[in-house]
Amino acid sequence: MKKFLQGVLGYGVGSIFILMILFSAVLASLLRFTTMDTDTLNQLSLIAGLTILALGGLLAAYKARQKGWFTGLLTGLIFIVIMILFQIIFENRWVSVAQLSYFGGLVLAATLGGMIGVNMPSRKAQ
Repeated sequence: MKKFLQGVLGYGVGSIFILMILFSAVLASLLRFTTMDTDTLNQLSLIAGLTILALGGLLAAYKARQKGWFTGLLTGLIFIVIMILFQIIFENRWVSVAQLSYFGGLVLAATLGGMIGVNMPSRKAQ
């Protein structure tokens, strides 16, 4: 279980954080250098968040090769718990009901990504 938590889930959550940082830089650049309004930015960030969590769950389950839905679920939950802790510590405010529904969608996306990732064909050594 320790190897599972450190290796597989760490790989999934780490990839989510890296992709989130990269996409945040892209969105910040778009907001700065184009005439994009905040409504479009909110829609893009929602789609990007769901896609990135699905990819993180997919990568974690692909590496685990078993229990894809569970691996994706844990990957999403760990990410969400970290985000809630960051919000409580750095913004000094609790989670709203709207955020809970957003977080639920993110966990669902990671779970679905895990289901897809566990069923992807593995690479064979030749």
